[in-house]
Order: sequence, then structure tokens, then C-alpha cells
Amino acid sequence: MENTDKVKQEISQNDELYSSDGQILTSGNIDNKAAVNQRKGGWFIRDVFDWGETVVSALIIIVVVFTFIMRVTSVDGGSMMPTLQNKDQILVTNFFYTPKHNDIVVIYAPNLYNDEKAEKGLESPYGKDIIKRVIGVAGDTVRIETHADGDGMVYLNGEPITDLDKLFEETHYINSPTYVNGNQPLEITVPDGYVFVLGDNRGNSVDSRYIDMTTRQGAVGLVDINHIAGKAFFRVAGDKEVWGSFWNAFGRVI
Repeated sequence: MENTDKVKQEISQNDELYSSDGQILTSGNIDNKAAVNQRKGGWFIRDVFDWGETVVSALIIIVVVFTFIMRVTSVDGGSMMPTLQNKDQILVTNFFYTPKHNDIVVIYAPNLYNDEKAEKGLESPYGKDIIKRVIGVAGDTVRIETHADGDGMVYLNGEPITDLDKLFEETHYINSPTYVNGNQPLEITVPDGYVFVLGDNRGNSVDSRYIDMTTRQGAVGLVDINHIAGKAFFRVAGDKEVWGSFWNAFGRVI
């Protein structure tokens, strides 16, 4: 009885205490200290279940987001310098995506040689993901003029988009002027279902300028929109030797 009286006295000194099933405990309905212990244990178990539900829900959301809405892709090579650097980690989304001018997109190029596939001894060593910028969409006419001095101008529907003095195109810098194999002008109208792409590092990019009409091997050419994995929109990490720190690399890409 002494223990029971002590518990009742402790409870009477508190405004409200609750049992594990949510009932208010008072000195009138407590017979022993076990009820108080049960109350404390019930809170702990309920908290554990609440935290567990939160963690599981968060994991489900992460899986859904990175399966159906976006993914992380690593940049391989320097064809998009200075905008993107080799080994940059970027977020890519294809959620209700339609290609637009100046978008940076990840593309599956079925005719490009893939060293990793060759090393694994796969039947075909061709096909790899690349990252480029959309210059022309369906209905656009893209013309690349290579002048005698080696500089290259890019025209979209008859209007120049390249400022060679600043190596700048509308929203982004390019790493060098644009040229075409054989120093010959290139003009092409983009058909439905395709886009014309270029790398920002024009002197070191295999892109829509390269079309092998005979074997298609080693060529990118016009890109089927069904081969676009998505739009790159955010850099989450980069090579520390290039960027110096995490925060320098972290940010939106345009």
C-alpha cells in the first residue's frame, strides 16, 4: 500500500499524465506503479513505430523520385566545357520533358564506340550516353559557316547565335568557335522527332555535325528524341581539383 500511495501522490502532483492507450491517469484510477511503467513503455514503443514509419515513407519517396522523375549522371569527358567539367555529377529529369533550345540533355548515342562495352567483350561495342546542348528542334534550320580564318558561326533559322568576340551564345559560353570537317559549311533542317545538338567545347565534341551516312559508326548526327534520357538542370558535385570546393560546383546549370 505504501508504494501505491506514493504513486498516487506523484500523479496528483502533475496536471495530466496519460496511459499507453491515451487515457488520463489520476490518483483515483491507479492501483500500482506498474500502470505508470506501462505508460512510459507505451510512449517509447509508439515513438519507435512513428520514427520507423517516417523513415520507410522517406525511402519510398526517394526511390520513386529517382526512378520516375530524376537521376544522377556523371559527366564523362570535356565536350561541354566550360559549362560542365569532366566528372561533374548532375541531376537529370525526363518528367513531362519536351526538348527546347539551349537545354543541356543526356543522350543515348547508339553509334558511338563504348570502351566499357568493348572491355567487357559484349557482342557490340557501340552505344553510350553523352551530354550535349540542344541547338535546333523540329522545323529549325541550322547552318554552320566556316570562314577562311578558321572561325565558325552558327545560324538558327538565318539568325546568328554566336558572338565570336566573346565566345558566347545567348545564355552560355562556348570554349571555341564552331567548325565542320573539311572546312565546308553545313546546313540542315531538323525533321520531326529529332533535335540538332552541339557540345559547348566546339573544338572537342562529337555531336550533330558528324554524320556517317554509310556505316553510322562513330557518328551522332541528328538525335532521335526517344534517345534523350532527360534534361540536366543541377550540378550536385564536381571534381575538387577543378572546382576547389563543394560549394563552387554546387548549383544550377544553364
